Amino acid sequence: MNPLKSNNPQGKFFTYQQMAEDSNLGINTVMRLAKESNSIIRIGRTVRVNPEKFYKYIIAEYSE
Repeated sequence: MNPLKSNNPQGKFFTYQQMAEDSNLGINTVMRLAKESNSIIRIGRTVRVNPEKFYKYIIAEYSE
């Protein structure tokens, strides 16, 4: 994977890599959960994850 040219951790949307680092999950798991939670945003070939929707889904589906 190529390194990001601009890595702004304060951004509203995360790449898969940033989401994996933020959530302490693997990239494949992040990709699967992002798809399940409909938190993927596509801009051309670029893919971003909406962390609010991502974490709401995880809490709703996987917490006791």
